[in-house]
Amino acid sequence: MSSESSSGIIEQPGIASERMTLEVMASRFLEEHRRWLNPSIKAYVNSCPEYADEIRESFPVLIAMEEWKTNQEFTRLRKQVPADFENRHLGNCRILKEISRTRTSIIYSAEQGPQQRSVAIRLFPWKSECSPRWRDRFLCESRLVFQSRHPNIVSVDSIEKDQGYTYTVMQLVSGISLDQVLQGLGCKQAGAGGSDQFESQTGYLYQEQLTQVVNSFRQNYWRSVARLGLQAANALRFAHRRGKLHCDLRPAHLIVNREGHCWLTGFSLPQQLEGTLKQQRVPTLQYQSPERIQGEMGKISDLYSLGCVLYELATLTPAFQAANSGALIEQILKGRYTRPCEIVSEIPSALENIISRCLASSRQDRFQSADELSINLVRFLNGHDFKNHVKSDWKGRGKWSVFRKNDIQ
Repeated sequence: MSSESSSGIIEQPGIASERMTLEVMASRFLEEHRRWLNPSIKAYVNSCPEYADEIRESFPVLIAMEEWKTNQEFTRLRKQVPADFENRHLGNCRILKEISRTRTSIIYSAEQGPQQRSVAIRLFPWKSECSPRWRDRFLCESRLVFQSRHPNIVSVDSIEKDQGYTYTVMQLVSGISLDQVLQGLGCKQAGAGGSDQFESQTGYLYQEQLTQVVNSFRQNYWRSVARLGLQAANALRFAHRRGKLHCDLRPAHLIVNREGHCWLTGFSLPQQLEGTLKQQRVPTLQYQSPERIQGEMGKISDLYSLGCVLYELATLTPAFQAANSGALIEQILKGRYTRPCEIVSEIPSALENIISRCLASSRQDRFQSADELSINLVRFLNGHDFKNHVKSDWKGRGKWSVFRKNDIQ
């Protein structure tokens, strides 16, 4: 039997490579992929170098075929999701109203128990026997933040099953998706009819009006950007110290309220992207690091994604944008994006330098931990200059190492 790391990557196959046929390896690889164990093509190549060329050529094709079948299954399942969930009770929770929907869940506000504690319910909207594989993913992702008590993470209190449905009881927070805040700031198309309250499709929306949050954010804009970055970095530090990666950090997975408090949600399984790039949606790829696109990931990749979010907040435009995933991937791999001060000349130099280091093409040139990023954001908030100088790429114009050092405004 093979041993697996927490991410599912094979470390040392117990069966000698000379006794392994390509067919057996392919079968094992697909089974691990179907169980969301994050198999790595590179690990298989290293364990069976005599089949290296065949593995590199055939395994991405296997993943692409599997992803196509998965997407077909998901399309079929989506058609079965009811417009309105008939059950008003799950376990000891009474459902009050729908808050939002994601691709694989419906989020409700609810009251729990005799004390009528305010909670959120994240419901897997299909009965378990209809979609066991997607249910398993739902459960795995829920366990990533199970009882993660941190002021900047939406915690999962319990994982339950009732009436054939799987659901989680979560912390209910009052705030709005950062994706919606960016709409209000004018850098994305606004949602339903320009109303004060939006129905978020990919994030959360709890009892807050968009105009109030946006106006609060604008009062001291650069400090608001840095404070949000600091809270997100602190949440990542907490998760990373417990061996958890976020893997899908983007505006839709950050919640902010009118006081500027920020929560991180939407933790995802660390899946390799080898062979699946064309299957990924542009909104997800926009915030992924070059190394993750190439099939590797780690803590520094989460910090890169946070840098993309801060860039978008600072400039009101995504760092990377293209009409299709292929063109977007090319931009990210080449590290070509517009320097923030060329879009917004008022951006403080220290904040620009922090963002640029998050987005450095080379992992060695980025912040090496959430702690390091937090320290530099605190320095900015305290009126100090950027601490570390590194090289960075701008639009492929070559390397530059002298950062702007104007005083913070």
